[in-house]
Amino acid sequence: MKKYICSLIIYALLLANTAIGQTLQYSYNGKYTIRIPSKLELQDSELNNITNRNQQVSISSHSNKIVFQQKGLNAEQKAAYSKYCRVIIEYYKEDRNEPIYGRGDQIVVDRDILYLVHNSVEEACNINHTPLIKLLTIQPLDINGFPVLFYSYKRKGWEGKQPPVIVNVYQIFNRYESVTLTFSYREAEREIWKDIHNSIIKSFTFMNKY
Repeated sequence: MKKYICSLIIYALLLANTAIGQTLQYSYNGKYTIRIPSKLELQDSELNNITNRNQQVSISSHSNKIVFQQKGLNAEQKAAYSKYCRVIIEYYKEDRNEPIYGRGDQIVVDRDILYLVHNSVEEACNINHTPLIKLLTIQPLDINGFPVLFYSYKRKGWEGKQPPVIVNVYQIFNRYESVTLTFSYREAEREIWKDIHNSIIKSFTFMNKY
């Protein structure tokens, strides 16, 4: 019986790895690392800033933002346009002049946070011409020992003409720095990106923990 259960576990892991595909580990300016499955690619704008060695990619960039997208868009492959997925990673250093500098407190979702997130999401959707449909959830999380403010919402596609999109936002804090990781995909493609989404989130870590 134990041998049968073990075989089932191994089979399940093999299926999961097949669904996610090969992954590359990316590091950004020596600040954080994250593993990205091969179904996604780094946008062309960042390709002149990388060093690739043994499935480990070092990104050196003056921009605080890097973007991953469904594989094939850089080469303008027709099949790539039939799906939609974006992983946007933005790095921030805390302002030493801010009164909360260096506290690194655990996240508490109170009325002020709820109000701030809802207004920020609504404003971003209006600016991008992707009307907000509804806010789905706001909650504190922990990713690899780092406190996280997580919120998720559903919005319409470009100018309300494209299929609805789910957006998951993770604000990850490390006392003197933070990262906002935004993962978005079409609602109808949830099952395609679900395992990839989970593997990416679990892989994130800051290179130094304060």
